[in-house]
Amino acid sequence: MSALFRLKIICAVGVLAAVPLKAQSFKLQAVPADLARWIYPFNASPASRPTASAFAAFGSAPDFDTRDGQYLLGWNTSNSITSGLGARNYLLRRVRVTLTISRDMAYAYSGTLRDFRTYFPTNDPRYIAPTSSNSPVELFGAGFRGGYTAMTFQQDSPFFADPSAGDYTNRTAYAACFDTNGVLVDVSNNVGDDGTNEIAGPFEVAPFAVGQAINVTPGQLMPEGSQLTFDVNLDDPLIYGYFQQALNGGAIRLVASSLVNANFFSGSPNYPDFYTIFSPLADPDQFPLLDLEGSVVRTNLDADSDGLPDDWEQFYFSALGAGATEDSDGDGESNLAEYQTGTSPTSATNVLRVLALRRGSGADELEFSFAPSRRYQLQWSDDLQHWQTESNPVISYVSAWLLKTGASPIYPSPVFARWRDTNGACVQRFYRVTTQ
Repeated sequence: MSALFRLKIICAVGVLAAVPLKAQSFKLQAVPADLARWIYPFNASPASRPTASAFAAFGSAPDFDTRDGQYLLGWNTSNSITSGLGARNYLLRRVRVTLTISRDMAYAYSGTLRDFRTYFPTNDPRYIAPTSSNSPVELFGAGFRGGYTAMTFQQDSPFFADPSAGDYTNRTAYAACFDTNGVLVDVSNNVGDDGTNEIAGPFEVAPFAVGQAINVTPGQLMPEGSQLTFDVNLDDPLIYGYFQQALNGGAIRLVASSLVNANFFSGSPNYPDFYTIFSPLADPDQFPLLDLEGSVVRTNLDADSDGLPDDWEQFYFSALGAGATEDSDGDGESNLAEYQTGTSPTSATNVLRVLALRRGSGADELEFSFAPSRRYQLQWSDDLQHWQTESNPVISYVSAWLLKTGASPIYPSPVFARWRDTNGACVQRFYRVTTQ
């Protein structure tokens, strides 16, 4: 039997302390932002600017970030959703952000994410031609530097993290997404520049969402008052975990960005402008809005004492009564195991399992699915009797979109975890994955 089949998944669970909660389920609809800041080095009125735009400035490295104009958005959630209960206890069904166009007939709409290589200089050997010259508006997480955090960065906080440095890579708040190490990284300069001032190490990004318009076709100029909606990709466990962490901390922070190459000095503006919460011209339903639906699991409430918290059962089954030992979705794992591993008991495709084991040159490569806000332990054995735990395993998080491989490298692509065992290629070896 080959090593590919000698795989086993074991599930473990940690117990969280119970804390009283106001209400287990939440449904916020069209909530205006508490924070709406144009992140641009020449924003003269950061505390009250009525509009914010998103655009790129190619050909300006290393003077300006490529994603030059960014739009920081924030919602404080602790007044409506109890914070501090542990990230994994926040379950999400839907996250949507809506932005309203404030400049009439300037931005040519695109709702499709472009391959990062389409932004490279045409003389770059890695360049590929885009199917459309238009660029979408992308929604990212928010990163902070200069000692600031999501909780401490305010509407009028400084743009520059280092007042003595220049504009390039020096913004205090910035658009961020997860890299293959599962770490939030600054995406302000993820693409090449102009061939002369080429940005080192360009990389692909997986934004949290791409803006979609209603009644506007791709390539059409968007009228004032039209809207872009961003439905967050909660199928990505890293993005899902970002919002769990945000709710646990009591504040959601996001950044809208676009690689529309702004024509500042020729013709009319070609980039999207959006209303902020300070616009005297915007109606309340034209402010940046958040829709958020989910539930908080109170781990101390278990009416039938089956190990499944009542809130968890209500979220997935809309009632109590799902047995802990039942396999409701037929994926081979019990409902209790799915609760413990953070997967869905109502989706047969959402389960902790090994996806592949490849024997390569100098290493075994293990790929497995994973869940939000969970940590994993890798173990191996040469005889199925004695197991060794890998200390601090280096796990990468990849997808067909990020790798540009596979049958369908499109956005969004399923994200999976990968671990390389550099000591296992020359021996027969068994593996198992546990969650903590």
